[in-house]
Amino acid sequence: MFSLTLVLSALLCLTVSNALPANNVQHLQARTCGNPGDAVPFFAANGGPIQDYVASTAVAAMQSLVGAQGFTFLGVTARVFTTQETSTVPLYMVYLVTNGAVSDHIYTIDQGEYQALLEIGYRDEGIQAYVYPTQICGSVPWYAVYNAAATEHFFTTDEATRASFLATAGWSDQGIVAYVLPTNCTDSG
Repeated sequence: MFSLTLVLSALLCLTVSNALPANNVQHLQARTCGNPGDAVPFFAANGGPIQDYVASTAVAAMQSLVGAQGFTFLGVTARVFTTQETSTVPLYMVYLVTNGAVSDHIYTIDQGEYQALLEIGYRDEGIQAYVYPTQICGSVPWYAVYNAAATEHFFTTDEATRASFLATAGWSDQGIVAYVLPTNCTDSG
């Protein structure tokens, strides 16, 4: 009887110890990811007199750009957080004024780049959202492309849009700015 009890105890121990990592993984994911239900639309617009790209969580800002300033509403580019969530970092926005008009907006999570842009004359718009610095929690890349001749940045999660810009003369790849939740994000994360 002793050996049967020992064997059953060992099997039970193996079963429990094998189950723990799966539970720990789920627990770690819960601690690692922000709540996708807290994510909000990150609206995008492009245009105005200088064809500037702007993204914002603020509906009123988008309405102003599209209505009074002649921008074209591009829709929801991603889903982001408006408050810091687990594993997220600030997404800063700066803008450049050329000849009295805003000519370029740049978004970055890199504090060194953020400070360098301010030092060369970009103006601070502060934290626009909170995003992931790495591809975790069901996030997708938010790409940047740049046209030096036009001093214009464009941002997208759509690889076909990015490829289209890069196939057009003057546009260059600036890589991944951050990782955001896709527009079809569900609470499953």
